[in-house]
Amino acid sequence: MSNGQVFEAFNLASLWELPVLFIIENNKYGMGTAVNRSAAGNELFERATVFGIKGEKINGMNFFDVSEAAIRAREYIYENSKPYVIEMDTYRYRGHSMSDPATYRSKDEVNDMKSNDPLLNMKKALIDDYKIDEDKLSKIESDIKKQIKDVEKFSLESPLPELEELFTEVYL
Repeated sequence: MSNGQVFEAFNLASLWELPVLFIIENNKYGMGTAVNRSAAGNELFERATVFGIKGEKINGMNFFDVSEAAIRAREYIYENSKPYVIEMDTYRYRGHSMSDPATYRSKDEVNDMKSNDPLLNMKKALIDDYKIDEDKLSKIESDIKKQIKDVEKFSLESPLPELEELFTEVYL
């Protein structure tokens, strides 16, 4: 969010009235620095307002909040043919990359955030609020894991594409 190409994209999207949705995944940390120590201003999505782009900040750890915000954004974009930005507060439990041990935050912080895990919260909502049987959810999860394994197997066993495919759908 602090790189120039973000602002260039905001500027052109606004200038050309492009119907585009920008998503800011704010996971609270860069490569070792907390966002609140490296980014001036209150909210990252507000950076787009200087380009006349509307937006909002939501809890990106809540499926229902994300879904509702996406619907609002889609409606705005379709009705106005203008860009929109959603800043989603999220959290990453591990470092930024394999070389990042994430020693800049405490175990207590990470554990506190794990208590707000979106997958666990969704499972709880499906069971408590939507009365979906836990056995049915286990079956769905098992089926999904099998589908993923099948896709992984297919991709690993498939031949590489021909070299000519490198430029398919690429326009210079």
